[in-house]
Amino acid sequence: MKFLRKYGGLALIIIGVLLLTGLHLAHFTVVNALLLIPLGLILTGVVLHVWMMKRDSRY
Repeated sequence: MKFLRKYGGLALIIIGVLLLTGLHLAHFTVVNALLLIPLGLILTGVVLHVWMMKRDSRY
């Protein structure tokens, strides 16, 4: 559980990038709603990762 907490943000970023790449390779880039899902995953992953790193830091 600690591993998922610590690296959950990075996992969301990787899933978002893979999904974005898959959509691009499948030529589904004309539908903006499909592109918002990976964008949301990437942004959520970045925010979660930064928040977890700040929470675990001493600064």
